[in-house]
Formats: sequence, C-alpha cells, structure tokens
Amino acid sequence: MKKHILSLTLGSLLVSTLSAEDDGFYTSVGYQIGEAAQMVTNTKGIQELSDNYEKLNNLLNRYSTLNTLIKLSADPSAVSGAINNLNAGATGLLKEKINSPAYQAVSLALNAAVGLWNTIGYAVMCGNGNGTGSGPGSVIFNEEPGQHSTQITCDRYESTGPGKSMSIEEFKKLNEAYQIIQQALKKGSGFPELGGNGTKVSVTYTYECKQSNNINGGVEQFCQAKNGSGSNGSSGNGTSTQMTNQDGVTITTTYNNNKAT
Repeated sequence: MKKHILSLTLGSLLVSTLSAEDDGFYTSVGYQIGEAAQMVTNTKGIQELSDNYEKLNNLLNRYSTLNTLIKLSADPSAVSGAINNLNAGATGLLKEKINSPAYQAVSLALNAAVGLWNTIGYAVMCGNGNGTGSGPGSVIFNEEPGQHSTQITCDRYESTGPGKSMSIEEFKKLNEAYQIIQQALKKGSGFPELGGNGTKVSVTYTYECKQSNNINGGVEQFCQAKNGSGSNGSSGNGTSTQMTNQDGVTITTTYNNNKAT
C-alpha cells in the first residue's frame, strides 16, 4: 500500500513540474519525437526498396545471361567450341586412367569388391542339400579365398535359400564374377580405360564336382553343360562345352570328367 501511495505522489509531482515549464520547449520535443518515428518508418521503406532493387538486379542479370546464350547459339564457332570442350571432357573421362575421376571411381569400386570377397568369402556356406542325410556331395572351387587354402568347398547339407546356405548355382555366378574381376585387374595392371571397347582379357578358372549320392539331384549336374548356347558333346563323364553370357561377358565353360574349366 505504501508503494502505491508513493507512486501516485511522484506522478503528481511530475505532472505539476511539467506544467510549470515553457510550453514551447515541450512542443519542440514533441516534434522531435514525431520526426524520429517518421525516420523509423522511412528506414523500413528504404529496406523494402533495397530488397526490391536487388530482386530486379538479379532478374536483369539472368536476362543478360540468357541474352548472351541466345547470341552464342547463333554463332557457329561458339557452338563448335562448346562441342569441342564437351568432347575433350569425355575423352579425359573415357581414354585416361590416372586423370580420369570416372576411371578411378570404377577402379576403387572393383578393388573394394574383390577385397571384400577376399575377406568374407571363406565364411560363405553353400551346397545343394535339402536337409536330408549328409547332403549330395561337394563342388570345389579353385583359386578362391578359402580358410587357410585357395579353395572353397560347397558341401552343406542344409536346404538352400534366404537365411540358409547359398545354392551352388548362385555361388557359381559369384565365382565367375570374382575370377573375371580379379584376373582382369592382375593381367591388365588395373583394367583398360573406360573407352577401351574391344579390349579382351582371357580368364581361366576351374572347379570340380564330387558326388556322394543323388540327394536333391546330386552335384554332378553342376559339372555338365546345360541351359546355355553352343552346348555340345555328351553329358555324364564325357566332354561338353557351354557358352553363357553374364552381364555382357561371354563365358565358355568346358566340362570333362566332373571338372569344369
């Protein structure tokens, strides 16, 4: 309550004091306050004008650029120069190794894929079983990153599929891709430049089928020509040749005495 009375008293004194001053002084102060308020309002308008000017300037720059491009499009020499620049860039990408970022990216990806398989390949379980007995036998893939060896043996007896053992047919595809990439990298000190059409690399790999029984069709079926073009010869323990195409690569496989080359 005391604070309230004190405030009222101070307010009364202030009003009486202001009333005692010259009216001209307070009129001048009022004008100055109004002028300051107007300046604040004008500043806001100036900022908006500046923003609109910047937008107009950007629009004019775009128009100028477009106008320049239109003029260049009518100039044969300018068009020819642009095409030459594009061709030069494409040549650098496709016909070089060290200075081509595209080549380096592909090389890194392929080397990473081979490195990954060299690390985890030994742990892959594969076979042609269906959960019956001890399985139908084994297929031995040579020149593979096995456990303390250069072979991976597919001899699992469990059924194959997602979350289970890998089928021998699918492992064959992995083996072919691995052998092609690895041997191409070794023989070509890398692989040819990306524009090297017609470049050929001879890749050789082998695997052997050892069947113990006929569970799930056995494993000898994987050492016989089938489902390919150019197959010839006899099945069983005879010699036969099969040509297949995987991702644009022609693969010729020769089967003889339950071995494939």
